[in-house]
Amino acid sequence: MNSRSIGKLVSISQRGIVAEMYESLGNYINTMDGIRFVGDVGSYVSIYDIGRIIIGEITGVEENPVLISKPMSKPNSSRLLNINLIGEIISNKFFFGVSKMPLIFSEVNIISENDLITMLEVSGCEEIVKEAESSTRAKLLAIGSSVIFPDYSVKVNIDRFFGFHFAVFGNTGAGKSNTVATILQRIFLKTNYSARGAKFVIVDSNGEYAQAFSLITSVNPQIRVKSLIASESSGQENRLEIPVWSLTADDWAILLHATEKTQVPILKRAIDIARSFFDPDNHDDDIKNHILACTVLGIINCSDTSASKSDKVKGVLTTFKTSAVNLDVMIDGTTTLRKAITMNYGSFTNEEGTIKFLQTFIKNDLADSLAISKQVTYTMQQFLEAVQFATFYEGSISSQRIQEYTSTLITRLQALNDGIQGKILTKTEFESVEAYVNDLLDKHQIVNIDISLLDDSSAEVVTKVLSKLLLDHLKRMDSKAAMPINFIIEEAHRFVRNESNYGVLGYNIFERIAKEGRKFGLLMGISSQRPSELSKTVVSQCSNFIIHRVQNPDDLYYIAKMVPYVNQGMIDRLTYLQTGHALVFGTAINLPTLTKFEQASPKPDSDNAKISEKWYIE
Repeated sequence: MNSRSIGKLVSISQRGIVAEMYESLGNYINTMDGIRFVGDVGSYVSIYDIGRIIIGEITGVEENPVLISKPMSKPNSSRLLNINLIGEIISNKFFFGVSKMPLIFSEVNIISENDLITMLEVSGCEEIVKEAESSTRAKLLAIGSSVIFPDYSVKVNIDRFFGFHFAVFGNTGAGKSNTVATILQRIFLKTNYSARGAKFVIVDSNGEYAQAFSLITSVNPQIRVKSLIASESSGQENRLEIPVWSLTADDWAILLHATEKTQVPILKRAIDIARSFFDPDNHDDDIKNHILACTVLGIINCSDTSASKSDKVKGVLTTFKTSAVNLDVMIDGTTTLRKAITMNYGSFTNEEGTIKFLQTFIKNDLADSLAISKQVTYTMQQFLEAVQFATFYEGSISSQRIQEYTSTLITRLQALNDGIQGKILTKTEFESVEAYVNDLLDKHQIVNIDISLLDDSSAEVVTKVLSKLLLDHLKRMDSKAAMPINFIIEEAHRFVRNESNYGVLGYNIFERIAKEGRKFGLLMGISSQRPSELSKTVVSQCSNFIIHRVQNPDDLYYIAKMVPYVNQGMIDRLTYLQTGHALVFGTAINLPTLTKFEQASPKPDSDNAKISEKWYIE
């Protein structure tokens, strides 16, 4: 028996192993590494085998009564340790998982200092880049301290953590925001060979992080932080603006609660019309004249009163017109179109001439050319007018009742244009998505986007549009993953939902990023208090997890099913974790580690309401 030996294995099964502690041991022993407690739940033990050291975690301690039949004998007992095997050390390198079970009666030892260092991977944090200048590049990032071994930092491999998707789960108030803020603050503490190439885009659902990132530039002048807020104040410098022309029919469908059969086709057509009529470089009027002629003829042939028809035609041709079809064009050499549709004793002045004039522009072979793929810039008001125009056009070629089906859609769009969303979704000063994204990121390492003032549907669209713009931008770069972007979503259950309806485009942008984003350098970080409401596809693609206190049975069951590297013992432990404590595990860390996260400085603006101070006032 060596100085660290505390017992021997007495039971081995696939469910775990049991060791019996030596009777002579107290609650601690004196080893070469110092005084160590014996049988501390959550601590590690080692079992020596040929060519390897098996590492186990103590998950429980039980009493084993020893019955003695001799008269006047004192009751006696020994202690049994329930041990969960977690990995093995081979050639001074730790591997998660055990290749084969140890032998019965093998000695169980308190883990040594060297083995603990190997497991926690606390050495070799940096590598030399330029020997002459003593410049070093960070390989490991300390994110907190071990709860079981408080003298040791918990460190994650930077490539394996930030080079893959990660998730932060926990009840409200458990410390998720503090954890994210602490990790990002620590990334930029290094001033020699700083992380100037990092790009973090954060969707701040509750307006918490602007305060946490306010001093990063003071600590490290090489780092820049941009804070944007979704606000309706047009004079605000850091107001978030998103090019309205970058929204797809799927985005509009979510924002306007559009029905798929009747209203979504109108949105698609409106986008095509806006791109066709608001493109200053589009000089091909055949398609425009065809659409205008069909629309005006549809209005003339509808069942409305002549006065209503006249107003509608004038409304359409005031905004949408060409040199050949407009209100001031001569239709028969003597009369303008404006005069022809003017009311005269309850009817058009020259309805027959107007119809003959418009029929000359109808081209039956242009149906396949109406869809426009070119990106064109336009305003929210112009899109509203395009939707109204598209309604008239679709009514002319299908059913005149289309206006009934789309009246609520246009009402919602008008309300959107008049509200805060109309201030965010604008034309912007940029002519392309690339120019917009380049300006958004620029030379900033952190871009914090505060969407706390938006309602759920608007916030969802903003988040989806931003993520799609970033993914498309990275896809168009010359080399893959040339500029990795970590896209962190707070309150992710609001957006990254587990839904089967993928909309008109047939896919979920977050699931696409989860499956394809890593190849192009778009890495998601999701933070949520309700993991059971998240997309299963997205969670299954996360490689690293930081899980704070979770008490909801549905969430615990979901984590047990969806998250790798986790067992029932870990799940049970999640229910009673202290605030600021979390279980960290995944590919970026050697073994699941209970971690204490320090208070971020400055901390996020996420404090609980101080009820007594607000109630009892002078």
